Amino acid sequence: MSVPLTAQAEATSLTQGSVGPSQVAGHAGVRYARSPMADLLARTGQLLLQMPASTWMLADALLLAAGLQVGYSLIGVSPTYGGVAHIANWQAYAVFVGAFLLASLVFGLYERETLWSRSRIVIRILLTTAVAVIVAYALIYVVMYSNASRRAVGCAIACYLVVGTAIRLGAWWMIHKVRRPLLVVGSKALFDSFVAAQQRGFLSEYRLAGYTSDRAEEIRAGLARRCLGANSAIDRIRAENHVTDMVVTAEAARKPEVMNWIVPCLQAGCRVTNEATFYEKATGQILVDELTPHWFLFADLTAGGEERVSIKRTIDLLVSLAGLCLTLPLWPIIAVLIKIGDGGPIFYSQDRVGLKDRVFRLYKFRTMRTDAENGASVWSSPNDPRVTPVGRFLRKTRLDELPQLFNILMGQMSLVGPRPERPDIVRELGKEIPFYNERHLVKPGLTGWAQISYKYGSSIEDAKRKLQFDLYYLKNACFELDMVILFRTVGTFLHGGC
Repeated sequence: MSVPLTAQAEATSLTQGSVGPSQVAGHAGVRYARSPMADLLARTGQLLLQMPASTWMLADALLLAAGLQVGYSLIGVSPTYGGVAHIANWQAYAVFVGAFLLASLVFGLYERETLWSRSRIVIRILLTTAVAVIVAYALIYVVMYSNASRRAVGCAIACYLVVGTAIRLGAWWMIHKVRRPLLVVGSKALFDSFVAAQQRGFLSEYRLAGYTSDRAEEIRAGLARRCLGANSAIDRIRAENHVTDMVVTAEAARKPEVMNWIVPCLQAGCRVTNEATFYEKATGQILVDELTPHWFLFADLTAGGEERVSIKRTIDLLVSLAGLCLTLPLWPIIAVLIKIGDGGPIFYSQDRVGLKDRVFRLYKFRTMRTDAENGASVWSSPNDPRVTPVGRFLRKTRLDELPQLFNILMGQMSLVGPRPERPDIVRELGKEIPFYNERHLVKPGLTGWAQISYKYGSSIEDAKRKLQFDLYYLKNACFELDMVILFRTVGTFLHGGC
């Protein structure tokens, strides 16, 4: 089985900082002693993570009711507003608390996975708040034909957004403050690849405790190779090293006795995953080297669903129209700057491959010299000398992409999706990279998961890495992920403009 993260990991040894500062020898390997504060944080984080949804719902209900009460007490409400009577306080509590709890359930705010990600916490709270307020006011105005104090409601919403978000981000901080000890079951190569991944900035929330093996020479080497013992001693190793997470290699998982050894770890609350699932969740990528055609049969791809495509197309139309209206005043300024720069054409168009391998014409503001390619496709690079001074600014702020709003309006592109490439480059990459053309199962996007997660691509290896992000999007596409991508894109735009 090939090493998932990088082949360079085979020569990489684990550094002291990767494992943790405090170590004492144990029977099977290394025991790690945590400080009382670290242990308290870890236990609190795990307690919050295991807290049932009903407890979170009760906390949110009390928070919203308290916010409404503070609003009514501080602001005061007249009996009528515009000739329409205000609803009673208890009715306001019932309607708004009910709407918020319902929206929270719809958007998965109480799912355990929410607390693992800051962006997921913020996005789900914002979505919950927006939908809950719309539903609540619709019930009050349309069904109850009444009114509610907007200032009191605003106070409750502010309280919920500030305090509710702070509580969840505090829980996230405690969960991630102490790196969770991770044990690899059955493979030194996989463990070494995780070490290399940490050195590249991934898996920062984990402390790599070591690995187990069935190979006698690795067990004899022990600490020298970070082997903590045999697979059959998993439960003892877990207890001695405070392991909270395990990754089981595919080779080890095929052995029937492994399940008997892992069940006690599951009963002790240890989180156990296989290497492909762990890699996907930890890095937001799909392992291209491990893919087979069967993956597309069983991955339950969500990006091409009819209902999702219809909703996404509606959003694309509304946002592209709004974007054109808001940015059109900038177009004459950009055009003048490009003309002053070198006197060449303002716009640049190029054939790109889109949905189902259909070729379309993509439009951009020109950022390169007019003789940049001379008919041949050439890879771009971050500091490409062919880029003009004006073009460098346009690329940094992403303003060169504005004409693609017309491509979105015409249905050739979407706001979010894989980045479209030129036909000749697609043919080249399709020969070199397995399943590269499957990224065309969805519309290409103005921005995407690969664009915000990986550097500027300038080689076949870069294209392969970006494909891993594109396949992750293909499998996990949803409205929430699109929102995360758009928010992070806006952040890139604002950062580039500063």
